Amino acid sequence: MTSLDPRLAEFAARVQPCLRRDAPEAFWDAEPALQALLSSGYVADALNRELAALCAEPTHFGSWRPAEWLLHRGPGYALAVARFEQNRRFIHALPFYGMLSPLGGERLRYLRYRLPSNYNNPVFTPGLVLEPDGDGSVAAGEILRLHSNRLAYDFQLPEPVLVLKLSTAAIRPLEWLFSRDPLQSWQANDADLSYTQLRVAADVLGKVAHQSSLPALKLLCGHPHHSVRWAAIQSLGRLSRSEALGQLQLALQDSHPHIRRAAQKTLDQIQKK
Repeated sequence: MTSLDPRLAEFAARVQPCLRRDAPEAFWDAEPALQALLSSGYVADALNRELAALCAEPTHFGSWRPAEWLLHRGPGYALAVARFEQNRRFIHALPFYGMLSPLGGERLRYLRYRLPSNYNNPVFTPGLVLEPDGDGSVAAGEILRLHSNRLAYDFQLPEPVLVLKLSTAAIRPLEWLFSRDPLQSWQANDADLSYTQLRVAADVLGKVAHQSSLPALKLLCGHPHHSVRWAAIQSLGRLSRSEALGQLQLALQDSHPHIRRAAQKTLDQIQKK
């Protein structure tokens, strides 16, 4: 298993102290560990072992995704080999920090954009505009830091490029998408798949409408992600009017403006009936 390789073990031991919830910027202190891993020959050796295992046993199932091979996942971060193969439809404002290094001869080229001054990740606002901030490229052995708290990157890919990617877990709740022309914010997606799954779960519980679901929905009303909280409040209304009204009253003081507005609108509609 790749996790037993001493080079990977040393890398993990050096990276883990750099992952701090109270200080996300400490992640950049992991760059020397990534540089050492790149220079060690670990990635090529790991790939050779993986291919040998596949040849020996065609049913071997590794940590492969359509365009990514997960090398290691630790608490709060992931290390992977990714294939960047086509320009995306949108420019993504990433919800995590990351470091990229090309593997092979192709340089990784990119356009860079400054996020709008009034960008507030948890509160999606359509129509905000990116500001061009130049371009650049990175070669094999070099490392590009993705300063996603203030910059968005548009990778230019005339040919596919393999990269080693070290990334944190999501440190912001949303991934914003900006249109290429005129560089305006278009939509936002949940940064963590679990948020989407919890929203779907809340909706299903509401449609089933069984009283045994009350405790679970009330618990989700206090979830850190605003979209999960609102989905739970909506579903709660299908099970208990009194519980839903109580949560709507509390939502008038919610930390997220979208929840406050939605709660007020819903209460106004109820009063008109």
